[in-house]
Amino acid sequence: MNTVLQDIRYALRMLAKAPGFMAIAVLTLALGIGANTAIFSVINSVLLEPLPFKNPAQLVDLRESESAPGNFPLDGADYLDWQAQNKTFASMSLYTYPRGYNASGAGDAESAAVVTTQANFFGTLGVRPLIGRTFAKGEDIAGKNHVVILSYGFWHRHFGGRPNALGKDVELNDEPYTVIGVMPRWLNFPAATDLWIPIDMTLPLVHERGSHWAGGLGRVKIGVSIAQARADLMTISQRLIKQYRSPDDNAVHSLVFPLEERLTGKSRPQLLILFGAVALVLLVACANIANLLLARATSRQREMAVRAAMGASRWRLARQLLTESILLALAGAALGLMGASWGISALAAAQTLPIPRANPIQLNVTVLLFTIGVSVLVGILFGLAPALQTSALDLSEELKSSAHAVVSATGSGRALRNALIVGEIAVSLALLVGAGLLLRSFAQLRNANIGVDSKNVLTMRLNLPEAKYKTLPQMRGFVDQLLSRIKKIPGVTSAAVTNMLPLEGGSNGYITVPGNTNPALKNQLVEGHYITPEYFKVFRIPLLEGRNFTEEDTEQAADASAKIAALYKAAKGGTAKFPPDLSFVAVINQSMAKTFWPNQDAVGKEFYAYGGDTGPATKVIGVVGDVKEWGIREKAIPEGYFPLPQALSDPGFDGSIVVKTAVAPGSVLSAVRGDVRNLDSSLAIYHVRTMEEVIADGMQETSLQTFLLGAFAGLALLLAAVGLYGVMSYVVTQRTHEIGIRMALGAQQGDVLKLVIEQGIRLIFMGVAIGTAASLGLTRLMSAMLYGVTATDPATYVGVALLLAIVAMAACYVPARRAARVDPMVALRYE
Repeated sequence: MNTVLQDIRYALRMLAKAPGFMAIAVLTLALGIGANTAIFSVINSVLLEPLPFKNPAQLVDLRESESAPGNFPLDGADYLDWQAQNKTFASMSLYTYPRGYNASGAGDAESAAVVTTQANFFGTLGVRPLIGRTFAKGEDIAGKNHVVILSYGFWHRHFGGRPNALGKDVELNDEPYTVIGVMPRWLNFPAATDLWIPIDMTLPLVHERGSHWAGGLGRVKIGVSIAQARADLMTISQRLIKQYRSPDDNAVHSLVFPLEERLTGKSRPQLLILFGAVALVLLVACANIANLLLARATSRQREMAVRAAMGASRWRLARQLLTESILLALAGAALGLMGASWGISALAAAQTLPIPRANPIQLNVTVLLFTIGVSVLVGILFGLAPALQTSALDLSEELKSSAHAVVSATGSGRALRNALIVGEIAVSLALLVGAGLLLRSFAQLRNANIGVDSKNVLTMRLNLPEAKYKTLPQMRGFVDQLLSRIKKIPGVTSAAVTNMLPLEGGSNGYITVPGNTNPALKNQLVEGHYITPEYFKVFRIPLLEGRNFTEEDTEQAADASAKIAALYKAAKGGTAKFPPDLSFVAVINQSMAKTFWPNQDAVGKEFYAYGGDTGPATKVIGVVGDVKEWGIREKAIPEGYFPLPQALSDPGFDGSIVVKTAVAPGSVLSAVRGDVRNLDSSLAIYHVRTMEEVIADGMQETSLQTFLLGAFAGLALLLAAVGLYGVMSYVVTQRTHEIGIRMALGAQQGDVLKLVIEQGIRLIFMGVAIGTAASLGLTRLMSAMLYGVTATDPATYVGVALLLAIVAMAACYVPARRAARVDPMVALRYE
């Protein structure tokens, strides 16, 4: 221990004598270690730590398949049968996805993201409340379900975090709910939920078969594997198909996924790629410090020779130098932790970033241990080569040399420094290629045609509560009055109401086309989109054939919807019979026209969206351009647009107001808020964004990946350039005497400049060649992250190689220029 302490004291003295070297080394390591720590904190939260629930390995996510590809939310009736008949689950719970409610009674009216759940939801999840209680058995039926559990954030925003919030009332959609509990701060399931209320399990929708609308959560029994639970539900599904469904529905099956996989699976490859990138940056930093230490070790060879002559062993000398390098690494880690702490705080606070947040992102013990471990490892890594080189000295030669001699580097030492630089250039090129491909993908996404004109379009969500807006005339009256007022606002050119926005998904189902015998079309999903007539005008969606909706179409849809609702009510769960005079109209997109009526004029054709071919027919009156509804990366699918009253036939409505302006969209927001408040002061508009912001939200994942990988690549490029500059400067210093002789014998400045730059060019060429080969393999791993560009895009490779070559040449030029200006007389007197 005394020897170790002696090594540490000596190392501190030696580092203090070279403050410039120490500052550069510590800052370089801080950048690399800090970036690794920040990314590891995300990986630890998302991929390594178990979900923060009781026995998380027992939790599963329940979904259903359909005849169409993919997996879907649950059918309520199927779920109830699974729950009643299974033999492998300790419990199951049903829940809806977050929906905006008007919240009041705890401050100003605003929107809150509300999830409705079965009473056993928190028991199945295995979460205890911070204060209060969870839902009791029987609180998920009408009359007993007006209780609410607050998220930690909502509790602090609206009740100041005071325990006396328990027992208080919160009005949700004009109905009072009593606060019974508050959840812990870390709970974020489903993501971004403000409030949880019990679902009414007596609702007809819960018992209806054929409508996919809910999420499902399950906890398997102790000792039961997920594979056994999956087989159990599959057996039940097969039995339900025979009992309730037609032969065409034999693709409807249960799907069981580990909950952790459903929450984090999609983000795993992207996070691992980013972690690999930041690890490569750290390797570049290590190579840089190793080169600095190799250069520094050359000037300390006489010192080491004297110490060896006085009895120091080779291991003792190596240990002394390793102690210095580890101290540098720990100092870099300390500084890097400060930067990482700031970065982690920013990531944790940015709730919109596309990072799963089942566990909080934080600087915890695991992250600290990782940082310390990485620091010691990199300290050994970049200190090993200089330590071994310096400890293997020829004592007689070193002691005979002058105290002020510049010792020429050995062939092995020169080769090692060159190899490190080539490696830095190769790694930098690989990172730059990855960043370049993502940057091109980002540009392609920005310029992608989603089918709408996003300029000067303001969007906002609005919820019409069921308690106040029970009937179609009430909801339609509010919508009509609101649009009439909004259109009179100065600067507004058009306005509409819709049930969904482009890029943000919606609802879909199957249709029946008379005379169509193509079996593939039986499994073709069609989007159902409900709008007011000016929707196409707001987004400038082109009308290709036929006409738009008229006021007469809207009246007809309202009348037919009311009649259908009455027929279903009279059927009391049985089969409703529709009179032949009931009909609807629709405007369809180009994809739907080409899919169902190829090489035909779709206008005037009919299809059935309700009750198969026994329901009311829908007539096509127009065809419009395709709009991407499920994301920029997704293809447009067949879509039908229907008059909004068809979506108002059920009590309550949750949709969007879209406004086209001739001025800055934000300038009309206060007037729109005022119109809503004047019509109904209990309503709150929320999620206010321009359409350009909606598009940016759809690109958020690519934006984050591009920014991070670009930052890492830029950092690697900077470190590689600094490293190349350092090596070339060292080469010039070593060859000063040689350069003086050459110039004394007649060499010109241009000859000397060429001599030094040629050496740098060889290193650059080798680095670019190796980096290109490595990039061709590595970028294939990120193919799923790209859009509109391939992993082998020639333009990206050539552009990145030229950029790297230019920067590297600039790093070579300065030392070469200094060498060309050497005074021959000074150089010849150098020894």
